[in-house]
Amino acid sequence: MALWSAFYPDVLVYVPGCPDPTVDQALRDASIEFFRRTRAWMEWLEPIFTAGALREYELELPTGAEVVRIERATRNGQPLEVQGFRTLAADPARTAGGDLALVSADRVAVLLTQAVAPKERVQVQASLRPTATAAGLGDTLFGQHRQAIAEGAKHRLLRMPGPLHKPREAEEARLLFEAAVARAGVDSWRSHTNATPRAQPKWC
Repeated sequence: MALWSAFYPDVLVYVPGCPDPTVDQALRDASIEFFRRTRAWMEWLEPIFTAGALREYELELPTGAEVVRIERATRNGQPLEVQGFRTLAADPARTAGGDLALVSADRVAVLLTQAVAPKERVQVQASLRPTATAAGLGDTLFGQHRQAIAEGAKHRLLRMPGPLHKPREAEEARLLFEAAVARAGVDSWRSHTNATPRAQPKWC
């Protein structure tokens, strides 16, 4: 894992004398915003093995990560519908019915709308972001998005009131951060290939 201090060479030269905890917070906040907006950190989470009548299961997340969005799910390797919690007509924890689907009210646990047989394998693909207490980023994410996150942190630090306040430099950093977010969002949407995703047709 790359701790927030791994970003210091890209940031501290622009904010001399800034306390390390303040720099760490700016880097953490920039990372949270970057991955929330781009959904560039996406993983298949550890499989869930069902336990008969039990329908609710906690997601096993990487250390220091939280879910931005549940992207898709599978049941025994086959697609499993993901439904929006707020679109359901009744509380799925108390009313089982309709087609089998997966829902989540809090992005911490998931609920199957019906009970399934024991030892079935349910897996969730989710886009992730760092938590508010994360100590850093995985080495791969650091390597891929170091400069973008550094620009986001510089923007936050250089717009603060006080001796570090440099509005022109802060705006320059913001524009670089926004450009990186736009590029990463497109790359993530295309899964880092030259393919253009197409919507799946739905027949009435």
